[in-house]
Amino acid sequence: MTAALKTPPLATPSPTAAATPAEWILDPTAGAVMYPPTPSPKVLRPMKTLWDKGAALDAEIAAYTVGDDRRIDTNIAAQDVLGSLAHVATLRAAGLLDDADADALTAALRELYDQARAGQLAPGPQDEDIHSAVERILGERVGAAGRRVHTARSRNDQVATDVALWLRDNLLAALAEALDAAEALAEFAEFAGDAPLPGMTHLQPAMPSTFALWSLAYASLLADDAGILRAAFDQANACPLGSAAGYGVPHRLAPIDRHLTAKLLAFARPIEPVTAVQAGRGKAEAAALFALTQCAQTCSRLAADVVLYVNPHFGWLSLPDAFTTGSSIMPQKKNPDVMELVRGHAHVVQAALSEVLSLPMGLPGGYHRDFQLLKAPTLRGVAAARSTLRITAHVFHHIEPRRGAADAAITPELYATRRALQLVVEGVPFRDAYQAVAAEVRSGSLPVDNLSGDPPPAEEALTATRSRLAALRSWHADAAATIDAAKQALVAG
Repeated sequence: MTAALKTPPLATPSPTAAATPAEWILDPTAGAVMYPPTPSPKVLRPMKTLWDKGAALDAEIAAYTVGDDRRIDTNIAAQDVLGSLAHVATLRAAGLLDDADADALTAALRELYDQARAGQLAPGPQDEDIHSAVERILGERVGAAGRRVHTARSRNDQVATDVALWLRDNLLAALAEALDAAEALAEFAEFAGDAPLPGMTHLQPAMPSTFALWSLAYASLLADDAGILRAAFDQANACPLGSAAGYGVPHRLAPIDRHLTAKLLAFARPIEPVTAVQAGRGKAEAAALFALTQCAQTCSRLAADVVLYVNPHFGWLSLPDAFTTGSSIMPQKKNPDVMELVRGHAHVVQAALSEVLSLPMGLPGGYHRDFQLLKAPTLRGVAAARSTLRITAHVFHHIEPRRGAADAAITPELYATRRALQLVVEGVPFRDAYQAVAAEVRSGSLPVDNLSGDPPPAEEALTATRSRLAALRSWHADAAATIDAAKQALVAG
């Protein structure tokens, strides 16, 4: 007969602990808690959760389920306070908070907002997350009113709102950074003028081009990417708050006005129906990371060109010495590490997108704890993409074309297409002209004395690109002003 498995006892608090709470977490002073956490039940401190019903929770389970949320949630502390300010106003309008409690909560939350903006609001070891921390602090500061703030709200819609607010802020910032990078490329094109640059296909000599057309290609692509960022902003610009755990609240008992909440937070609309909030978790994050992946991919291909062109065997571009690194063994090295990392970070952003797309896939409807894991890759991917856009702009304010080396690289065979078209103008069918010029190239008899590269002029492309950038900047300014006005109304009255 098989022996019965022995069930290990729950990890319980140290007998030397000063209190005997229902749940426990690791004391962070006893050593770093990494993700995934490796808890030691020997050193514990009390943790108070919003869902505490008096039953004990195994300490290792508590540590694992909290994971890295305390550190991660410091990034959305200001957004959590803003959402709570709007929620308090909505509760007041619904008659669920009296004026005295609403005023007290509003004043306390405004103080917390200032702390959050200064980086001084974070979950403590007694808190499960930022939501728990804010409610605990409110209870400490305003007493019973603090215990009323969670009326008609769940952490499910609370965190979705925090993330949506955070995404909006960061998408607007990323859009501005993409436009700055595009403008830096446009300025480079203006500076380079009609300086020639060999055009390549398959990394083989193709046709004469110019530095201006090269950099404007990427400026135009970044303008495209900024448009995708705008679309991602539109997806994030819908309010989850008021959907509670995912099914709303009894409306006759709690007649909250979700349109009011959305208006107070400058969202375009509430997410309807309420069931779409949890069913759509991860979609706004994925849309943002897809747009940022496009930005990072544009910068990555640009960086690949730069790495090639600054190589002495090409020598078509020059980076300042202050923008290069060296070797610990080879004294002559001047490495374009910055552009290699721009190239590499595109994969980091795309990996974050893949992670965010994968986590909700195949889950049934409603909330699942899996969604907690969406925050880390979102933060990581957004940070990588935004830093990449900023450094790309910085580099192109200082990089210089090496006109002589690029001009010398335009060898006779790059004029072959122009020679074929010249014959066509003289009446030769194109296919016959193509064969004739191919023979001239093989024999080394291509007549180039009277040929020039004659690439398309860049002026029209420069004007068109700057017009697109200006339109996007105008939209960005309007969107940012709307959000800033709403924030100001909430935090200053």
